Amino acid sequence: MRRRTLGYLSGAPRVSTRPEAEASGPKSHILGFIGAFRKLGWEVRPFIVGDRMPAGWVTSGSEQRLRRGVLHRSAADMVRLVLAWRNRHAAWKEIGSVDWVYERFGVFQSLGRAFQQRGIPWILETNGPFFYEAKTERRSIALSAVARRLEIQAYRDCDVLVCITSPLRDIIVREAGVPEDKIVLVPNGVDTQRFDPSKADGSRYFAMPTLGFVGSLIAWQGLDRLITALAELKEEGIHWALVVAGDGPERASWEKLARERGVADRVFFLGSVPWEEVPTVLGRVDVGYSGQVPLKIGTMYHSPLKLYEYLAMAKPVIAAAYEDALRAVEPGETGWLFAPESMGELKAVLTEALRRRDRWEAMGVAARRQVLSRHGWEVRVTHLIQEVERILSQRNT
Repeated sequence: MRRRTLGYLSGAPRVSTRPEAEASGPKSHILGFIGAFRKLGWEVRPFIVGDRMPAGWVTSGSEQRLRRGVLHRSAADMVRLVLAWRNRHAAWKEIGSVDWVYERFGVFQSLGRAFQQRGIPWILETNGPFFYEAKTERRSIALSAVARRLEIQAYRDCDVLVCITSPLRDIIVREAGVPEDKIVLVPNGVDTQRFDPSKADGSRYFAMPTLGFVGSLIAWQGLDRLITALAELKEEGIHWALVVAGDGPERASWEKLARERGVADRVFFLGSVPWEEVPTVLGRVDVGYSGQVPLKIGTMYHSPLKLYEYLAMAKPVIAAAYEDALRAVEPGETGWLFAPESMGELKAVLTEALRRRDRWEAMGVAARRQVLSRHGWEVRVTHLIQEVERILSQRNT
């Protein structure tokens, strides 16, 4: 059989697969996704704009620089708009004809349009309503009306739209008027070879039981609630430590909270951790934490990569009971769930998890086994291919 070919596009100038890239989540997603297609026998031709940008656009502090003021954001927006036009043509010229083109959406970007105009199916992936998120959750764009119009138009025009959660799908259907039957749900996954418990080096950050968190330090991650819970449990004689790997706008306030609540000696902020060292960090903790709270839009539509990374590293998980956690965590078997805004439930599961620490190793083994069978990137991409073929065949009949 002829080997099928995929063009993989990412137009966001800050999203890069380079070692020094600040946005590690998108990097993990892109590399895992491309790797899975290749393992399934596809040829993949990538065009990733962030890999072609000056280092200052993608390295640590690049997002913070966009928050300095409206002039910085406006200038960055104009650069993005110019890049979108230029890179749309450059991508086609470099990649050429393929079976499908798959694009990770970035603000102001729609590189796949050049391929669609030449009869190639354009599959577009969205990880959030960026016209809303970049303005309210991250405050990284100024031309929000333009961003909204271009984003919604891209969702309407693409041949297949990939959403990572059903809440995100519902927002897109409602806000953009996209027909639900052209949307495929593909949650995040994990590279099970990269996240392998055999990579643990046997060392620890704390002697006491330790929670681990990996990700951007943004308000909706809810670490302030966790730090408060740990402080209150300490007063009750229940002792946990916490290791935080990542950086972001809330780091200073969360470090201050830990000091004020008397737990700074057991909450360790590592800062940004090199992408390749994340599995080692997770190998040095006991239980992973994923405790998102609702976004300003009123719901949580993210699919947390960290959740699958913890499980792949054979770590039980304590998680807020959103869609991915409800799918991936078996209470009492691979972790514990709590109502996202309930401090009482959070403290209860922290207490219960500590009481059952003799089960952590067995729970981790079960977690790893589940990830291998259900949540690796090859499983995700296999499902995607089947759904895209179904949608395209229906459209052509």
